Amino acid sequence: MVTILLILLNVIISMMAFAAFRQQHNPERFLYIPAEVAAGRNLVGLVLSHFSHADIGHLFFNMLTLYFFAPVVEQTLGSLNLLLIYTLSGAAASLLTFVFHRANPRYRALGASGSVSGVVFSSIVVYPQMSLYLFFMPVPIPGPIFALGYIAVSIYMAKRQFGNIGHEAHIGGALAGLVLGGALAPSGFGPLLQSFLDLIP
Repeated sequence: MVTILLILLNVIISMMAFAAFRQQHNPERFLYIPAEVAAGRNLVGLVLSHFSHADIGHLFFNMLTLYFFAPVVEQTLGSLNLLLIYTLSGAAASLLTFVFHRANPRYRALGASGSVSGVVFSSIVVYPQMSLYLFFMPVPIPGPIFALGYIAVSIYMAKRQFGNIGHEAHIGGALAGLVLGGALAPSGFGPLLQSFLDLIP
């Protein structure tokens, strides 16, 4: 049920954010602004930004991903651990974003991508046999290979500030989910490491 509750919370807060952006009624309360947080302001935005989204497409993609991967974590590790992973992955995403952008007063961020990345990586840890599909690549990608590629591509894009995407948030959330998944799973990182070994010819 935590999976459904997280999706509902994202949808409700995002709808509130859409209205605030459209009416220009204090939209900053739905945005994470590291420079403001560094000055002790906009702490509401720090929290709400993890549930608000830029548009319907942004919301749909994140919630679709959460819908498919969160149940893997919830059924394997339990509802409270899913909530813990979602929350701490979001915190790690915000922290890494803060490190890189706290001196930039123009930087804005929003979206559940950091938390969702953490859930995806935790699901790969607890069920490394899974394969993932990308919209532009209709070929199954083994979970461990996807994890390595995701981190590598995110680091590359973050260095080049590619696109209007919070790559640092993706990296922070993914690494937190990886660590938490291994720490909370009964078998730890053993199955994931074995999956890497199985991929070696």
